[in-house]
Amino acid sequence: MLNTKTSILACTASLAALAASPLAAHHWWGGYAWSYGGTELSMPVVDNTNGVWPGHVQQAVADWNTSTVIQAPIEYGNNSSCSMVTGTIQVCNADYGANGWLGLATISISGSTIIAGSTKLNDNYFNRDRYNNYTWRQLVTCQEIGHDFGLAHQNEDFSTDLTTSCMEYTSNAEGNEGPDAHDYEQLLIMYTGSGGGDTGDGGGGGGKGGGKGGGKPDGSGGGNGGGKGKNRVVLPAVGNTPASWGRPTAFLPNGKPFQFVRESNGIKFVTHVTWAPDEDGHGEHHH
Repeated sequence: MLNTKTSILACTASLAALAASPLAAHHWWGGYAWSYGGTELSMPVVDNTNGVWPGHVQQAVADWNTSTVIQAPIEYGNNSSCSMVTGTIQVCNADYGANGWLGLATISISGSTIIAGSTKLNDNYFNRDRYNNYTWRQLVTCQEIGHDFGLAHQNEDFSTDLTTSCMEYTSNAEGNEGPDAHDYEQLLIMYTGSGGGDTGDGGGGGGKGGGKGGGKPDGSGGGNGGGKGKNRVVLPAVGNTPASWGRPTAFLPNGKPFQFVRESNGIKFVTHVTWAPDEDGHGEHHH
């Protein structure tokens, strides 16, 4: 039987030849990445969610584990404040308020190295008819965890649907529930230097394509990111409003900020916001 990761590696190697084309991956989040020592990244994704969310977290982690550079185990926690913890990606859900966003992804960085990540999923919107479905829940879960691994968006225009990737701003979520081949290619570029690419913060890329698949969120595989309970430091939780995210540093085509940077006690936090399309002024409006 052909090894899944071998086949993905072959696919990404062939895609690397497209680096000069408009379809090449170019959605590395600001050049940020976890420390990589040549073995698969194995920082735990700590699932603090409840209700229907654990299934979405499991699927998203399985999809990202299909990358040849990631084999992240899932741990289960009770971090209700969603405080960031070094060497981990914390995933949480709650009613964070009618503040316009579906999901937040925040990374804490040292230099350009990611040392912690968090994902927050806003039940205030996911309990509404428009977003209370598999498609929207899976897209946002996949996207926020993808940001925590260092990916930016492939496309940032709500009025378009250029890819099959979850790393896209779109008002049409169907078909964008998981990563596509360009996401796997970008991860390979980021963590191995293979295939070229750049460090732009999203925009443009994509093209409809496959690349979705299974994985093993069972904790197998070695690598980086720290073992369970080892040398972990609790960092502050990220707030739920722009005032707590810091200064805006990147903007959507309509001028709305979606990336913020804050420094606290010598630690830098960078936050990506997934705004709800009907709160943004783009895309369809449902009341």
